[in-house]
Amino acid sequence: MMPTNLTLLERKISNNLNCLYFVNHPVYRIQKDHQLVLAPEYSLAGNVTDIICDEQQRYHILFVARKEIVLTEKKVAKVTNNQLGQDTAQFLAALGYQLPTTQPTGELSQPTILPSPAELSEFPSAYVIIDCEFGILFRRSGTAKAINWHVIESPGSRASIFQLSAIGFSHHTQTAPFFNRYFDNPNFLPDKKLAGLAETGLTTVAYEAQGDPLSILKAFIQQVIQPQIPLVFWDQTQDMKHIRLLLAHYYHQLTPAEQQLVSRPVAIFDAQAYTNTLINRGNHKIGNHDLPLNGLAALFNISNPHQHNALWDVQTTELVMIKLAELTRQTPVITATPEPVALPSTVPSALTPIQTISPATAHASHAQVHQLRARGKTYREIAAATGFSISGINYILKKARSIPTRSESV
Repeated sequence: MMPTNLTLLERKISNNLNCLYFVNHPVYRIQKDHQLVLAPEYSLAGNVTDIICDEQQRYHILFVARKEIVLTEKKVAKVTNNQLGQDTAQFLAALGYQLPTTQPTGELSQPTILPSPAELSEFPSAYVIIDCEFGILFRRSGTAKAINWHVIESPGSRASIFQLSAIGFSHHTQTAPFFNRYFDNPNFLPDKKLAGLAETGLTTVAYEAQGDPLSILKAFIQQVIQPQIPLVFWDQTQDMKHIRLLLAHYYHQLTPAEQQLVSRPVAIFDAQAYTNTLINRGNHKIGNHDLPLNGLAALFNISNPHQHNALWDVQTTELVMIKLAELTRQTPVITATPEPVALPSTVPSALTPIQTISPATAHASHAQVHQLRARGKTYREIAAATGFSISGINYILKKARSIPTRSESV
């Protein structure tokens, strides 16, 4: 069965309002009265571009500016096509939905930030690897003697970028840029600032100056975004989400030229997603594995001495990408059909003696039995010393008594 393109999908969400994905529209939440309201958590995703059902009956929802979502059938409440070609209002009304009557305001009306219609499926030759580290956002209250910290959400998230790092490469050779900045966010806990001071070695004044969010974003736009080379992430989901959030938050403080740069489409290569391609080459089914960067690096015998430091993780991502490129060039080894080993036509009997004992050797062994017996050793002690069984020792000694002496035979 070929993949099917669809127009609309309603997603079941436990303990919350369902989401509606509608091609060429933003994502909506479905209120209890079937009124549609814009879903704030998708404010930076842009419009839905495609809804596709694949051969495994999974639904792929693609967006202008975020990673696709893949849903199984059990998570879908309704899915359909606009086969009659109805206009939007008629089509939604026929399904029982009502569009919002007012236009969105605020951040929902922001231009789409760094749209990426489709991720790259092959290694780019020139690229910049980006990685972020995050800090939880808190609000401080109380007095100097009793300070309280409460988790807050701003803008639209409980966390924000603490460290933003990027290094450029061309054919796995380092180029510009080399970017590494720490955000001095007043809503981070004090230990975040102490960690940033320790990492940079700067004075407090210098650290706060380099950590101004708007200054960091402007430098990031100029050094990383302006060259328009592909952006590479180990897992772009959270990193791009928070980069877009910050750019959207400070959008109106950017120059018109900077606003134009962050509104242009960007090419993204997700290295973690690419591992799925390699793993699934020889598999009988498709799967998403979400392998951790430093765990996979360890399997490749790559040791990162400063894990979860964005700059070191960028460098580790490059080393892992080199290994992935080597694997890409290798043909998968297919497991052979298990079969029993072919045995020889004749098998030696278990009773066949493996070694024959010469008469001289046997005589010497018998003599040892007699010597030990003459010394008063028991049959058990003689057996332990010579290796003969107790019955064998009895036979040797009885045989000796039955042989006539020379005088008797005359």
